[in-house]
Amino acid sequence: MSNDNKINSPLICLKTGSKAKIISYFDKEEVSYVKINMEIKFEDTKFQVLKTIPVTDIKDYFRFNKHKIYV
Repeated sequence: MSNDNKINSPLICLKTGSKAKIISYFDKEEVSYVKINMEIKFEDTKFQVLKTIPVTDIKDYFRFNKHKIYV
């Protein structure tokens, strides 16, 4: 799967369980990075956090959320 196909793919943060999604990819100094938008809920408040990590570290912090639709 190419990186373009993963944009907007739903993710789950392994540390907090928060919902997240990939919003962009970019390269800097010969390293590929991914920008991730996380939505963190704390009591009655929601926070949006932008996180930038190397592409190779995605699986250390997030897992892809595979939605199963039951009809």
